[in-house]
Amino acid sequence: MRPLAPLSLQDKQHVLLTITDVSTPGANSGCMQEQEWLRAHGQEYSGQWVALNGEELLSHGSDARGVRDAARAKGVQTPLMVHIPDEANSPSAFWV
Repeated sequence: MRPLAPLSLQDKQHVLLTITDVSTPGANSGCMQEQEWLRAHGQEYSGQWVALNGEELLSHGSDARGVRDAARAKGVQTPLMVHIPDEANSPSAFWV
């Protein structure tokens, strides 16, 4: 990062800059709610993609892009996308 205009500092003066990473609500919140939802409902969507935001199922289907687009149409830009495999206990997930 750099300032918009040069800072006029005397010799041997310093600037202390603190950057704090503040996560937005719902964004990568440890995905505990999503994990709970998957344990409770995942088997109902075997072989499908699901888009989750916390405990909310936003969309599901066989086409990942369509599922993502449907979730985004509901206002969630980075849903957790999970493909529920036909065999239990091996889902793959990511935020898009």
